[in-house]
Amino acid sequence: MSEETPSKKNKLVIVLSKGTLDAAYPALIIATSGVSLGMEVYMYFTFGGMKFLTKGQSDTAEPSKDLGLSKEELKNLISQGGMPSVQDMLKMAVEMGVHINACSPTMKLFGTTQENLTLKEADVVGASTFLGWASDPSAITLFI
Repeated sequence: MSEETPSKKNKLVIVLSKGTLDAAYPALIIATSGVSLGMEVYMYFTFGGMKFLTKGQSDTAEPSKDLGLSKEELKNLISQGGMPSVQDMLKMAVEMGVHINACSPTMKLFGTTQENLTLKEADVVGASTFLGWASDPSAITLFI
């Protein structure tokens, strides 16, 4: 019986489908950590997650009820921990090489256009593109 060497996972695909602050922060922390480790990282923002890419909506994000903190309490906790805002983390992620992608079906559903996106670097892609990334044997796919 021969041992096979496991393939190294060098691609990270993160689906952010929730529009809460306590979903965005972990997704961005994992994305920036992945790229820091040399991984090719793709973030796919869909449904509620599109809030963080749509002008005027990021500031309306609240923590989930499960967290048990108010928006103000979470902001104080984040500030005390030295964490930047979600928008600053998004910009940092782009600068580090994270690929930011908006879901085209979600954009169509909610009437969002490319001009409504907060990041000019964001690509607009559909589910088939996402499935191509996610089905890559060298990819780890996370849904947040």
